[in-house]
Amino acid sequence: MEKVRLVRHGSIDFPYTETHYAYLIAADTLALCDFDALGGGRFAFYDTGGLTWKGDGYHLYDDSHPASFAFEFAKTTAALKKLDGRELANMSVAQFVRLFFTGGESRV
Repeated sequence: MEKVRLVRHGSIDFPYTETHYAYLIAADTLALCDFDALGGGRFAFYDTGGLTWKGDGYHLYDDSHPASFAFEFAKTTAALKKLDGRELANMSVAQFVRLFFTGGESRV
């Protein structure tokens, strides 16, 4: 596992630049664990084929690269609080993973 820089560039409509440290967890997969001071945050996984490599790290351009596989803790925590134990116990692994990555917007 190698620590690398990920520079995210916003879109034309919403320009911004964020620099993060991420981890190359496989030859083609970059993982980002981004936490804020309040304990929220997100996990994101990027296919390096959808990123641009430059001398200072990987660059993600919102306008030209597809969205990452990511989830936000706040949305997922809120979705989990809406479930009772029986509903959670009856979920398949796929349903549970979908809950994390959609923030509970589409439970199946």
